Amino acid sequence: MRSAPFTIVISGKRYECRVVGSTESEVADTAERILHQLRQEDRIWPAQVNIDCADFEAGKRLAAYFAAITVEPDLD
Repeated sequence: MRSAPFTIVISGKRYECRVVGSTESEVADTAERILHQLRQEDRIWPAQVNIDCADFEAGKRLAAYFAAITVEPDLD
């Protein structure tokens, strides 16, 4: 798989968290851990997850992945 720079921005009313990495799996794993931590605090659950990467197919996979995990009732 081609390596490309990836950036995922998780934002809400009072915060913004930026995850940057060189591989799709690196940013996905880190962002998922952050989303799990945020989910523990009802008042700061993210409003948006934005994905920026040069690889269109990887961006689509990440979007589908985050769409699936953000609607799960529990990330445990």
